[in-house]
Amino acid sequence: MNIIAIMGPHGVYHKDEPIKELDAALQRQGFQTIWPQNSADLLQFIEHNPRICGVIFDWD
Repeated sequence: MNIIAIMGPHGVYHKDEPIKELDAALQRQGFQTIWPQNSADLLQFIEHNPRICGVIFDWD
């Protein structure tokens, strides 16, 4: 199973709902998703897990 990291501002409904739908669609396709809190957290995930195959950035 491959892993996709999703980063962006959380806690705002108009942003969270589409991201939750994307998360559900990715999981149906066999992907696992992770939610790094910041860039340092993301880099640590990448360094320790070679199965991370992509990152989705949700920035304004």
